[in-house]
Amino acid sequence: MQAKDQPLQPVPFHKVEMTSEFWRPRLITQRKVLVPFAFEKTQRGVDHLQTAADFLAGKKVEGHRAHRFIDSDLYKVMEGAAYLAQLQDDPELEAQFDRIVDVIAAAQEPNGYLYPSHTTGVGRAKNMMGDKPYTYVVHSHELYNMGHMYEAAVAYYLATGKDKLLKVAEKNAQHVNKVFFEGDPKYNGGKPIRQAPGHQEIELALVKLHKVTGKQLYLDMARKFLEVRGVTYSPQGEGVRSRTYAQQQAPVTEQKEAVGHAVRATYLYAGMADVGQLTDNPAYAEALDRIWGNIVNTRMHITGGLGAIHGIEGFGPQYLLPNDDAFNETCAAVGNVLFNYRMFLLHKDAKYLDVAEVALLNNVLAAVNLEGNRFFYVNPLGADGKYPFNHGTGGRAPWFGTACCPSNMARLLPQV
Repeated sequence: MQAKDQPLQPVPFHKVEMTSEFWRPRLITQRKVLVPFAFEKTQRGVDHLQTAADFLAGKKVEGHRAHRFIDSDLYKVMEGAAYLAQLQDDPELEAQFDRIVDVIAAAQEPNGYLYPSHTTGVGRAKNMMGDKPYTYVVHSHELYNMGHMYEAAVAYYLATGKDKLLKVAEKNAQHVNKVFFEGDPKYNGGKPIRQAPGHQEIELALVKLHKVTGKQLYLDMARKFLEVRGVTYSPQGEGVRSRTYAQQQAPVTEQKEAVGHAVRATYLYAGMADVGQLTDNPAYAEALDRIWGNIVNTRMHITGGLGAIHGIEGFGPQYLLPNDDAFNETCAAVGNVLFNYRMFLLHKDAKYLDVAEVALLNNVLAAVNLEGNRFFYVNPLGADGKYPFNHGTGGRAPWFGTACCPSNMARLLPQV
């Protein structure tokens, strides 16, 4: 199955000089404050990877704490830094990036596997990552982390021409293909796992790998991950263990409405738009048209916020759009922008850019202060400044234990 070009070819953001008095100050803040601040806060991710690198080098490792997704926060900040490097030469930022790339490369196992908690042996089922690699893909975030690493690798290669991280990404992607779609004697008894990841991200990231390398394998992998969702694995239970939580209730081309975790959903839909267009498969567009209509007509706040329900951080019943106790995770607004941008490229209809703009201006930008160092994770439509709705605070917080939202801000805004 060969790829085709997109109907619309977007102008690369680094080819546009932003002179707007609205956006330009925010991009300056991004470079001077937000990204450096985010690098400081994600040093834990560097340390996590360094521990795996030390272990692989034969050094004694003590006190390593298992973590499912701390690496992904770092990768997102790196992606944002790479975009800033595309906009303007920054030797200091580039040197910092290179140092982190060295750590990542050293933390990768010889076969391409990259997940520090299992590399050092501290990963356990009680940590929602399984006792061994790929034994709990529904919640381990192994493939989610790699998707964000792929995106950072592509962005940095395009910015600098340096391919060290891109080689790490390709090595991992080829490993993932073998384990999930061909069979590797070291995993799952040698049988292909053929399971969709619990948190979508690798699908759209594989498309980016395909575009920058020209290798068909990565587009085929993205398609296969979409094709097995809702087919080869059916979670059992409620809440985060339900079939709808990670959009596993039906094959993706048969889905009719937005359900489950809102960030996972929007990343899925973005990946479907990419793969559907590049493989010229209208079934993806038909499903996305149904889902898009369901979102904008029944499940989206006036701010462009998605995922009103706490607990699952996701979509509730149609028209359940509360004000004061809406969840509306910042990452879901980011996903809303990414999804609608791709729908615009797919259909050449400005209504998708209208939705992306609503989410960008009213939810994404509201999630960071003008100084670039305090953030919302949760975005209700009303707050009194006292009730600690935002993960323990009544206003914006300097960071979070789960820091997916501020790290997403680090990578989205430079692309404007």
